[in-house]
Amino acid sequence: MITTFDIGEVLYPVINVATVKAVIDGAVYRNKKPLNSELQDIVILPLSNYSGDEIFNESVFMVNIYCKNFLNGTPDITNLSAIAEKVIAVIEAYNSTTHYYIFKILNQLTLQDMDQKKMTYVNLRIECTIEN
Repeated sequence: MITTFDIGEVLYPVINVATVKAVIDGAVYRNKKPLNSELQDIVILPLSNYSGDEIFNESVFMVNIYCKNFLNGTPDITNLSAIAEKVIAVIEAYNSTTHYYIFKILNQLTLQDMDQKKMTYVNLRIECTIEN
């Protein structure tokens, strides 16, 4: 039986690697970033609320990549893009080595953080398919 916890436990170490951590000044978190953090953090969370015991053959996770805006309020697209490229690269590398959990990036959005106006984030929507 595969649950959202199981899938999250696979995706987290895929992203929480040295090549990704080298391009951020924050950390990789599950579910939520620290309150008021203005660091370049990455947060991995399921798309919907969950209790952890749901059974899936497919699920969708969001990977949010945060970066502080410039002083004039515009997003730091250069850093956001560089971090997103590293995250995408490690997901693609993982997919090339496994045939059980397959992660597919469905889309990418750049959004203003509504809780922290000084921050912008890239949202990667990632589908996980479990191959039998």
